[in-house]
Amino acid sequence: MTPAEAMVPVMNVALVLGVAVVMPLAFQRRFTPWQVAALAVAASLAVAPGWPAGAVLGPWLFLCLVEVVGALRRKRVANVVMAGFGVTAALALVASRLEVTLFEIPEPIVKLTAVHFSYAGVGALSLAQRLVQERPTRARQLVGGLLMLAPPIVALGFITRLALFQVGGAALMAVGVCGVAVFAALEANRRAAWPHRLLLLTAASPWVAMALALAWAANQYWPAIPALTVVDMVPTHGALNAFGFILPGHLAFWLDDRSSAGRTPS
Repeated sequence: MTPAEAMVPVMNVALVLGVAVVMPLAFQRRFTPWQVAALAVAASLAVAPGWPAGAVLGPWLFLCLVEVVGALRRKRVANVVMAGFGVTAALALVASRLEVTLFEIPEPIVKLTAVHFSYAGVGALSLAQRLVQERPTRARQLVGGLLMLAPPIVALGFITRLALFQVGGAALMAVGVCGVAVFAALEANRRAAWPHRLLLLTAASPWVAMALALAWAANQYWPAIPALTVVDMVPTHGALNAFGFILPGHLAFWLDDRSSAGRTPS
């Protein structure tokens, strides 16, 4: 399968898994409502673009809005930002399925915005939050702060087409993600069996992926810098981050929590 042939299936699988698995784990919610929303996402991606494809995404957007309201009531800034990333992801896919062009940004960037805010937004920030919960050091809190700031700055770069935001945001994102990878490796050493293996995978996956992302962002302004095309980035950078970094990290902590609950006397 060529990169062009792999691009759309990788994006679609990432979106469905992001809603079905990453978001309920990130928001610490029951799987069932999010899996219903994921089925709606799959249905939207399976039909031609248009109003039905956009309207069926309502359950995903609704669940993310509920998270925003809940986070505002609890006055937890990181949770508000994370839920806002979820809303942005859902709205981006709605725009993509309605074939609405915003800020003159073409496809597949609009659809990829939904993927990025699901993983680089909700997924990465929630991993950083979990690492802070495990050990609330200043370094871990700094990584969490970077991951709150970076996605909106990158988005601003696409809108303004200014290198300061697009390349600078990519650099902040790379530092934040690689920081999560370092702390995930440290947490892996404190765990056994599958959580250990999954956290090691999380720790190893983003380094090449983020180097590719930084090179791509820089290439938009300085063409002499070598970079992959968008078509090549999805099954490489995208797959590494989604399936090698975010998903294993969340599954590792979920399995660890289940194991700890099983050891706790009732």
